[in-house]
Amino acid sequence: MSIRPPRRIFTSQPGNARGPMAGVGMGRTVMAGLVGAGIGALVMLLALPSDLFGRVPTPSGSIRAQATDVAVIDGNTLRLQETVIRLQGVAAPPRGFSCRKADGASFDCGAAAVAALADLVRGRAILCHIAGRDVSGLTQGMCEAGDTDINRRLVADGWARARADTPAFTPEENRARSDQRGLWRGGASF
Repeated sequence: MSIRPPRRIFTSQPGNARGPMAGVGMGRTVMAGLVGAGIGALVMLLALPSDLFGRVPTPSGSIRAQATDVAVIDGNTLRLQETVIRLQGVAAPPRGFSCRKADGASFDCGAAAVAALADLVRGRAILCHIAGRDVSGLTQGMCEAGDTDINRRLVADGWARARADTPAFTPEENRARSDQRGLWRGGASF
């Protein structure tokens, strides 16, 4: 057993062991490393392709799905297999949107638009011609069920209105309004 006290390797105040300016050089080194890493990250973001960080290229082509692989999401959106497709040029009310019938009674015209789209696609294979993305980033397209143009038919039956990006549907909307079909039964303003 030794009577000498144990040898201390570390001091309680590191600044006193090496002098008051001992940590300054290390702080500059760390700061220079952080600045260099930031510049490197900026160069990578600007120089590398935009698809690198998960952005998906604009879709094109066609998607075909059998009836069992088709689901109605809302009044103007379908899911074909794993692809969600917004019907191009069509604006349907959301579920819970209230419209009035000719007798003044209100009804959920959003749910009615969903039911109308479901009736159009039920039991039928669907083919959608992809036309890029809409403003919210969803794939959009013109879809067919056999020889029925689903987009045009929803507008013609009065369950959706024609959007400004597809003025070809405007005559169908005007006829549906004048005939008070679908949403326009009570002179609805959607």
